[in-house]
Amino acid sequence: MKQAAFMEKEAKYMRKIKKLEKKMKLRYIHELKKLCGEQVKEENNSKAIMSKRPRSTFTGENLPKRRKMVPKRPVRTQVVINKVTERLKEFIVNEIKGTELTLVIQKNMFKSDTDKGLNRLNMPIKQLESDEFLREDERRILSKTNPKENEIEVMVLGPTLEMYEKPMKLKMWHMKSSVNYVLTTSWHSFWRENKKDLDKDSTIQVWSFRRDEKLCFAVVCVAR
Repeated sequence: MKQAAFMEKEAKYMRKIKKLEKKMKLRYIHELKKLCGEQVKEENNSKAIMSKRPRSTFTGENLPKRRKMVPKRPVRTQVVINKVTERLKEFIVNEIKGTELTLVIQKNMFKSDTDKGLNRLNMPIKQLESDEFLREDERRILSKTNPKENEIEVMVLGPTLEMYEKPMKLKMWHMKSSVNYVLTTSWHSFWRENKKDLDKDSTIQVWSFRRDEKLCFAVVCVAR
């Protein structure tokens, strides 16, 4: 009897334990569902907020477009023809028997052209009236990379139609943004002797010609 009573009592406890486990399990599942539901709700709310935000319409099309930098071309002035130029031509052709007379450049005298330290007359290739004054062998010489070899000795006729006694050197200088022919070596002393006619801001012309097949230049003032 005692054993039967004990067995029944134990069975009761087991049923209670099972009920309690079932209840706890259900409660756990309920809490878990509740927690998951809140997370889903938060995610949905976040999506709703994000959808309400105005979408960015930035495409880069509204930004101002950068303009391409186009190098400015030098403004060409009308070539001056006057008594000075006519007298120069007559003197070279008829009196000193020069040949292949060619206008190389018409330009304004700049302060740098009178600078003793620079000692050169600058003739930018982009501003030349003609580059036909050089022969092929002379072009090759000026194109050499050795600075002691890329020069041509020339004589220069001044504005008073007198040949300067000291020879000059014609060279090609490669600058950052341009390539220039320059008359150098004795240029500053030549300019100093003729500065009355070659003052700053005056308009000059440089002509090339040949005398006994040798390249020469003439520099005259055509306007002030």
